[in-house]
Amino acid sequence: MTKADRILICLIMLASLVCLVPLFLNQKQKGQVVVQVQNEEVLRLDLTQEGIYSVEGTLGKVVIEIKDEKVRVTQENSPQHLCSKQGFVSSANQPIVCLPNETVVQIEKKEQEDTMIQ
Repeated sequence: MTKADRILICLIMLASLVCLVPLFLNQKQKGQVVVQVQNEEVLRLDLTQEGIYSVEGTLGKVVIEIKDEKVRVTQENSPQHLCSKQGFVSSANQPIVCLPNETVVQIEKKEQEDTMIQ
């Protein structure tokens, strides 16, 4: 292997790394908080709308807080208060489920489309 071959291999590796940079610098996905009571959507908000919101569950009021693009249940009427103890959630893969109140708080993130087929 000559010196020119080594330089060519390094340039190809560098070019492939440069092509991968846009994949890692993808824009932040916009998310929404979706609250469902008895499988019916009662509230849908952007994660950027910070504040405290209230919905009516089957056992009473469920208070939801959105802060720093995270969501949590701060107050609810259930025997062990497991929803409140779960804390903030920022992942779409981790819903907050309050079974006694039949309430589900989940984050939905929309992925950006790479291509459009017509």
